[in-house]
Amino acid sequence: MNEIRKLHERAMELAQMAFVARLKGDSERASKLSLEAYENEVRAARLVPDELSSEPTRSVLYRSAASLALDCNELREAERLIAAGLAGYPPEEIAEELRDLLEEVNFRRHLDLRGISLESDEVQMSLAGNAISAGTILTREFVRRIEDVQSLVYRTVERKMNRPFRKRGPLTREVRHYETFVSVPRAASFAVSLRVSRPKQLLLPFEELDSTYIIDEILTCLEVFNSSKESELQRKIPDPFYYGNFVTTAGDVAPDGDKVNLVGFTTICDGRERRVDLTRTRDEIGLIAPDQIDEDLGTKGEIRAITGILRRADAISVKEVRLVDEEGPRTHKVIVREGALDDIVKHLWNETVTMEVLTIRGENHFRRLL
Repeated sequence: MNEIRKLHERAMELAQMAFVARLKGDSERASKLSLEAYENEVRAARLVPDELSSEPTRSVLYRSAASLALDCNELREAERLIAAGLAGYPPEEIAEELRDLLEEVNFRRHLDLRGISLESDEVQMSLAGNAISAGTILTREFVRRIEDVQSLVYRTVERKMNRPFRKRGPLTREVRHYETFVSVPRAASFAVSLRVSRPKQLLLPFEELDSTYIIDEILTCLEVFNSSKESELQRKIPDPFYYGNFVTTAGDVAPDGDKVNLVGFTTICDGRERRVDLTRTRDEIGLIAPDQIDEDLGTKGEIRAITGILRRADAISVKEVRLVDEEGPRTHKVIVREGALDDIVKHLWNETVTMEVLTIRGENHFRRLL
């Protein structure tokens, strides 16, 4: 038992060192340390006897080893370790975690560009969850995310052009050229290719905003968002209005943990595949846009959730939406910051939505979608 403990503790130490190396940008050292951590954890798991009295230690170690195998992109080994953990006598909670990990392994396979050739201005978006089967998806779960990705493209272009945040009004001609095109769905979990167009000719100072650059910027920000690294994301997007808009829109792209469990993007960067997985739900990420509550309102108030059918949105006078209770005539008025109505609310019309709000002096101020 002492040997098992030593191997496990060493594996955790190496995994932590790999995490630090990855944060510092030393990917080669991070990969080496992750592999060592995985090898130590596998040895520890295999030393535990396959018997009821060994639980939950045995299944916890196999779950940990499988997770480390996934970090090393050893998908087949991760499958074997998950199977070994499930083949014992794991408590139901651990068994469910092993099944969730297997789903993530399968999703990683769907992110592979097997037989698919992407150009540098294209990205593959893959989704998995209860609302998705091979090549099919609940329409609104797909459409809303496509609209969110298009919104991220437009807002990123405006931000990188150093335009002031557009609180109202149409897109300019230069920005409108950056449109998103969608391929025919592929029978993975559910996967499509997205291509971002760009103007054939741009006047100075906008030449550097090619489609590849925009895609890379969005994926980098999504990667940071998924890790809940608030300070790093604010460094990437220092303008509070653009930051707030990105957090809210990315939260709508992120999994809900039920209908959509995983959202992944794969692209080609410098001739190599680059993958970004959104594996955490918007609740787990929990970033709140700092501009969502006006400074003059202060910070005192009650944070609560409001659920209802979105029946009205006023973008002209008071910038508000109204949610109607499904089982009664009660209506909730929610004040939404400028810039969020078009980007967030428009594709939720007539849908049942849950919003987190800050209630101050009887007024509900939108914080984020739940």
